[in-house]
Amino acid sequence: MPPAAKRLIRMTKRRFIDDPAQRWHALADWLEGDLGAHVLAAERTLLESKLPGLYGFHLMQLGINDRVRLYESSMIRHKFTLGRFADARGASACAEPEHLPIEPDSVDVALLHHVLEYSAQPHQLLREAARVVVPHGHLLIVGFNPWSLFGLRAAATRRVAHPVWGGATLTPKRVKDWLELLDFAVDDVQCGFHAIPIDHAPTLSRLARLDRAAARWSLPCGGVYLIHARKQQSPLTPVKPLLRRMRPRLSAVPLATPSVRDTTIH
Repeated sequence: MPPAAKRLIRMTKRRFIDDPAQRWHALADWLEGDLGAHVLAAERTLLESKLPGLYGFHLMQLGINDRVRLYESSMIRHKFTLGRFADARGASACAEPEHLPIEPDSVDVALLHHVLEYSAQPHQLLREAARVVVPHGHLLIVGFNPWSLFGLRAAATRRVAHPVWGGATLTPKRVKDWLELLDFAVDDVQCGFHAIPIDHAPTLSRLARLDRAAARWSLPCGGVYLIHARKQQSPLTPVKPLLRRMRPRLSAVPLATPSVRDTTIH
């Protein structure tokens, strides 16, 4: 291959990885392929074990693929999806994940689906999600696990222009540390998709039994993880000033009446 063609391919790959819009759209299309469909099925299984037990009035999903509804097993009546780009046809509205147009303390359950890894400002995105969740509300985070066969493939093909391997590597422990700084208590961390990440549907179907066996043992080496955290911040209530509570109460004390002494002169 001529050197000019090689340079053009390298520039195309670099531009593909650095462009957030192309990366998000490519990952959304990848989730609808053979390997992506199996990964998505494993993520649905993890969420179906959590969502039916979470209650409230509003559920927000913020994910890569706005055409995928991961909250179908939830009992919450009002569920909506936020898309990042204007062509997000399956989303209820479009907004920047780092600047959500939602009032503080207004969402009971927030579901983040692979948005932290592919955000240029993951800390800001997580702060926004924490801001909109009500006190004692729930935050569900789905991400790719670096300590897995998925992570090994990502490390081996880091320089290749691929929608999955181009994101940041965020371990569950790192995300848990961020959540603790935002007054969230992590209730549970689960992993799924323990199969070999190969884009071949027949092989993935044969490895489904292995994936189910690893899931029963709750092995932490699955390709994807689900973090369930609960917001610990309590709403502020007015408290009387301490000085007012410590102020002594004055009560009327009856004055002593002077007694009439015997003044008889002897």
